[in-house]
Amino acid sequence: MSQGQILSSYIDEDIFGVEKMIYVQKEDVISFIHMNEIGQAVIVTLCFIILRLYLDINHVFQFTDSMIMVNSYLYKLVKDQEWEPNIAFMDPSRTFHDPNSPDEAGRVQYIVKALNQASIDSIFLIPYNPGAHWNLTIIDEERDNVYIMDPLRAHHPHDVWKRIVNAGIKQFNAEKGRGLRKPPTWIMLSGAPKQADGKTCGYCVMRYMKEICEDSSLAFRTKYASCGKKKAFYTQMELDEVRDEWACHVLEWI
Repeated sequence: MSQGQILSSYIDEDIFGVEKMIYVQKEDVISFIHMNEIGQAVIVTLCFIILRLYLDINHVFQFTDSMIMVNSYLYKLVKDQEWEPNIAFMDPSRTFHDPNSPDEAGRVQYIVKALNQASIDSIFLIPYNPGAHWNLTIIDEERDNVYIMDPLRAHHPHDVWKRIVNAGIKQFNAEKGRGLRKPPTWIMLSGAPKQADGKTCGYCVMRYMKEICEDSSLAFRTKYASCGKKKAFYTQMELDEVRDEWACHVLEWI
């Protein structure tokens, strides 16, 4: 990439519930190459890539553009399995915690809108950053559960985020006429591999999403349920696999 060059791609409303553009700057790519901390652009791009991979197999989502050629390992895996996961994503830029502009009401309304755009048995993968750290929130509306996969294995979700998610689910249930329901149960999936240093949380979250989407049984609830004999950390090779897939598809934009 030349100095000042920005890579971009249009995202249809059906993906995140809102139309938007992805902008990947040279600085994002350099940070990614050196495995430094990554921001929203990198995470959003991965969500977009995964959804496009599934689209070309089973038409779970409808798109108006065709920017990304699908030829990665994940594409081949999904093609061989021929399964139809009920997986959706929420835009991390719409749920990001900004202490200088804490628009809780706006984030609640976004969650409601996103939930309305998928079937009730879908799970929602939400990369969330409460401030200088990425974790993965998974909304399982059918089971009334919310799961957390945190590379630091923190014991409690961010209080503001928990309040926002609970409010969004409550409003969604009311609009759907699902009656008075208890707040969802929040479950920490403490068996998720940890980050090995202070800057790879985003890469771990990318790997979490990849593994969940590769598993046709959606067994993440038990696979990452407790530490036990689970692996403590991802190997560099495992993190590089998802990094290579991301880089392969972003190169299509140049």
